[in-house]
Amino acid sequence: MTVTAAAGRGGERGGDERGGAGGDERGGDERRDAHRGAGVRIALVDSGVDASHPALWPAALRHVTLVRRGAAHELEPCAPGDVSGHGTACAGIIHRMAPGAEITSVRALGEDGRCSRDGLIAALRFCVRERFSVVNLSLGIDIPKSAPLRPGDHRSLVELYEVADAAYTAEVVLVAAGPNAAAFRTYPGRFKSLIGVGRGPLQHPEALRSELTLDHEILAPGDDVLAPAPGGGERRWTGTSFAAPHVTAHVARIRAARPELSIEAVKAALHELARGAGRGAGAPGEPRRAPA
Repeated sequence: MTVTAAAGRGGERGGDERGGAGGDERGGDERRDAHRGAGVRIALVDSGVDASHPALWPAALRHVTLVRRGAAHELEPCAPGDVSGHGTACAGIIHRMAPGAEITSVRALGEDGRCSRDGLIAALRFCVRERFSVVNLSLGIDIPKSAPLRPGDHRSLVELYEVADAAYTAEVVLVAAGPNAAAFRTYPGRFKSLIGVGRGPLQHPEALRSELTLDHEILAPGDDVLAPAPGGGERRWTGTSFAAPHVTAHVARIRAARPELSIEAVKAALHELARGAGRGAGAPGEPRRAPA
């Protein structure tokens, strides 16, 4: 079983295709820099990023790719490019919300939106070694809840768990997409050492909602999200793939403002935002309707 991009059922939804794209002065500058995610290093493990897309021209981008040599996988520098458009859409969401952050595109997914489990583990080990502030994983291993784990599942999931645990120890925040269908359990999004993300019908593009489940702990916009598309335009995308980058950008802002925070403190700050506390320093929570 391979790792796949965490798009909605049947792939990303298209449509709406179109072109284009307080306090003292020092304290105000610092707050603005933090809100932009300035100085934060983000890894995007995906299909690559099209650096020529108008929505990403001002972004600070670095590009590496996963290469198989014999039985091993290695990461090496590569030219910009996206083999499917999935990574560019995710990068566009992150850059829109945290334009001061540096994004390293870790190209691991192929044109079909898949990579091997060993490839994913190698990419994550690279991210831990590089000590990125936050890693976006809009992908996962989907296993039907009705099916027992096979011996091969146990081996790869244990290895994945170990690298996620290593990230936690190294203070590298992993943000991983949860399942798009209730019939599946998705890894690594289920691991509690990272931030699992579900998608919700949230109207505000920066909204968050706490929802502690076995599959995820926070919801972000993931339905008809406007983001970059191949060819230089934009389209609307649906899936947990596109909810995860919203949370990654929030984490970048939090880490820019408070780089000393532990992963648990970063999680707590996210949930404060979801409850609407701290709106002055971050994104708003989703307004709730009054009960009927």
